[in-house]
Amino acid sequence: MTRPAQLELVGRKIRQLRRQRKLTQVALAERIGIHQSDLSRMEQGEYKVGLDTLLKILQTFDLSIGDFFDEKRDVSVFETYQILSPAAQREIDNFIEFKRQQESEVDWDDSSGERGGEE
Repeated sequence: MTRPAQLELVGRKIRQLRRQRKLTQVALAERIGIHQSDLSRMEQGEYKVGLDTLLKILQTFDLSIGDFFDEKRDVSVFETYQILSPAAQREIDNFIEFKRQQESEVDWDDSSGERGGEE
């Protein structure tokens, strides 16, 4: 019988996180209160990870479920701008001003006196 892809993905992610944090299967299994053999089977996608076990793993790795499944929330341009350094923010401000000037100078159709591209 073939294994569901979701089981393999979850198992691979657990293995990846465990290795990134330089934990052995034995060490992680002890921390979350399961047998090493069960963790091995989970990592191989042969054994379904229960919600309680997954939550213990997330707690051990200090991750949210969204982080675990790589869910990216949409971040607004403003939020992104706010986390930039002041120098980077000045570069953005200068670029916006440059584009504003460029549009006001170039986007007019000389023959009709109307903005180009608008009908």
